[in-house]
Amino acid sequence: MRLVWLPSVPRVPVALMLWLGAVVLLSSACYPGNYPFDIFNEMHYQASQRLQEPERRAPPPGAVPITGMAPDRSWPDMQSVQNPVARSTQNMDRARRLFAVNCTMCHGQNGRGPNDDPKPAVGARFAALGYIHPVDFQSQRVQSRSDGELWWLVTHGIGNMPAFGSIISDDDRWLLVHRIREVQGQ
Repeated sequence: MRLVWLPSVPRVPVALMLWLGAVVLLSSACYPGNYPFDIFNEMHYQASQRLQEPERRAPPPGAVPITGMAPDRSWPDMQSVQNPVARSTQNMDRARRLFAVNCTMCHGQNGRGPNDDPKPAVGARFAALGYIHPVDFQSQRVQSRSDGELWWLVTHGIGNMPAFGSIISDDDRWLLVHRIREVQGQ
């Protein structure tokens, strides 16, 4: 049996092949879709609707909470809000524990901030670094705030104070408002 050789095919320079490969790679990377070569990209974004199914309409914005969380309230909204959590012995014990874990290191054991004895460690460190010292809960500024405003400040934070909205539950933040009022003698 005799082997038949095909005529030789001219070789393409290696540099040309590398250049074409780079062009193909870059052109596929610049495509804005999910896949480099997606022919039917509109299928990813269409709303699924079965045959003879009524049209699904989205509710008006803000009508239904779709995030699974309570709606975020603004500062002016909170000025007239009163504490919805009842003040009981059991709740106040929990409020004191929450305060000891989350607030004492900056505001002090008695909530007096820079006027507390002994001085809170983190609060003293803020003052040493030139930052504003955590507030004294018996100050006129804090006493003039409504319960809703105090809850908003605990939720969103202020200055160097972190936001506790994602760390502490709503009811526990209301309990901290009770503890602040207790420190104030109310």
